[in-house]
Amino acid sequence: MADPNLPGQPQQGQPPAYGQPDPAYGQPQPQPGYAAQQTTVVAAPQPMMMTTVITKTQPSSHLGLAIFSMLCCFLPTGIVAVVFAAMVDGAWQNGEEDKAHNYSKNAKCWSIASIVLGVVSIVLVIVIVVVYFVVIVATVATAVGDGLSNINWNQDATTMVP
Repeated sequence: MADPNLPGQPQQGQPPAYGQPDPAYGQPQPQPGYAAQQTTVVAAPQPMMMTTVITKTQPSSHLGLAIFSMLCCFLPTGIVAVVFAAMVDGAWQNGEEDKAHNYSKNAKCWSIASIVLGVVSIVLVIVIVVVYFVVIVATVATAVGDGLSNINWNQDATTMVP
């Protein structure tokens, strides 16, 4: 007769149902020939430690705003804004957080300055063009009006002399 405790031999009793864990699964099994040992785990309370996690976020480079201000508004200050915007990422990756924040602030300020200067220059050009044409039209009208007043309208058209 086969020993039921040897591996590879059929076991006595019912196997656990499908999907049900074996009740002894994960439990330490005593070695044959040794007595089962009792294990006691004592968990001492641990002191609570407060940790503060500070997450630092990379400042915005304002590169899109800088490119817009350079192309659409005022080129000289827009170029300065793009240069500062390009330096933000490099400073952040080198661990120079203060420089990165300063470059970001400078890029934003130069972009805004470029937009303001661009708008002011466009308005100024429009005003100059309007004034120029008003002056020219008035001058031409005056010259034409003066020239027409010197013509003697009672004479024949072929003999008109101003």
